[in-house]
Amino acid sequence: MAKGFYTQKIKSGNKTKVTYDYNSYKSMTFTNVHTSAVSITLYVTSQLGTDIATTGVYAAEPEAVSTVSTQLTIDNGSGGASAGTSDMFLNERVYKSDGTLFGTCTTFDSTVLLTFSDGLVNDIANNDILFTGTRYTMLKSVEIPTGTALKLEPSDFEFDDDSYSMYIESSNASGLIDIITRY
Repeated sequence: MAKGFYTQKIKSGNKTKVTYDYNSYKSMTFTNVHTSAVSITLYVTSQLGTDIATTGVYAAEPEAVSTVSTQLTIDNGSGGASAGTSDMFLNERVYKSDGTLFGTCTTFDSTVLLTFSDGLVNDIANNDILFTGTRYTMLKSVEIPTGTALKLEPSDFEFDDDSYSMYIESSNASGLIDIITRY
C-alpha cells in the first residue's frame, strides 16, 4: 500500500485554515522551523447556524439579499467604533442571532467594513447583532521548542468536517510551522 502525506506551510501568525483530506489520515505533525520556540493554537469553528456565538458587533446599515459582492459597515450598536477583528470575521460564516445565515465574510477592513464577495443570502437590518460559529479549542498556546515537532493521532484532532472547519494560529508573525498530515 502506498503511503503519502499532505503538507502545509503556515506563513503568518494569523488564523489559517488547516487543509488536508479530512476522510483519510493517520497522523498530523506540527514542526517548528524557527530558531526559537513557537506556540500554536489549534481549534475548530462551527459551520452550523445552530451553534453560534455573538461577536458583539452590529450592522450599521441595512443590506439586501445580493448575488454580487456586498460591503457592510459595522459599529458598536450606537454609531461608535466596533470591536470587530479580522480574526473574528475573516473567512467566517456570519449569522443573525436566530441562526439565519447572512453570508461568508471574505474581507475585513479595519473595524468598520465587512465584505461578502459572494453576496448575501438573507437581508441584514440596521443594528442586527452579528454572530459567527462557536470555536472549540483543541490546543491552546502549546509551545513547540526549536527543532522539534508535535505529533497528533487521529483521536486528538478528528472532527465532523461537514459541521466544523479547523484553524491554526502561530505565536510567530511569520508562522514558521510546517504541517504534515499522513494518510
